[in-house]
Amino acid sequence: MRHDIYTMPEVVFVSGQSNTFHWHLFTMSHAPFNADGCTGNFAVVDYSDQTGDPLISKPLKFLVGDNEVKNVAAVDLEPRETLGLHGKYIYQITIKDVDGEAEIPNQGFLLITHNINESFLK
Repeated sequence: MRHDIYTMPEVVFVSGQSNTFHWHLFTMSHAPFNADGCTGNFAVVDYSDQTGDPLISKPLKFLVGDNEVKNVAAVDLEPRETLGLHGKYIYQITIKDVDGEAEIPNQGFLLITHNINESFLK
């Protein structure tokens, strides 16, 4: 039996594009997850080589969302961070609470299209 871990939203964009991603966080009972005091990370690896270090690794920000609870994880990608990338990638967010317990809400795909005018962004 296959258990699909790629349940986070698929994201498609052009290499070098500015991006801000948001994920609304909920508990297993569908209540807003309070990320106040938590730390988080956003990481990206190549789909065809998932064994190396992440190509991108950035801290997450936690924003106030549903019911005035900090339950929105956010990351900003700057053009220089994806310039030169194109193809299929896997992203993952990791959240650690104040006790150091980690939660990983599965993974998702990044599909990055080749930028036909990269030299303009360099």
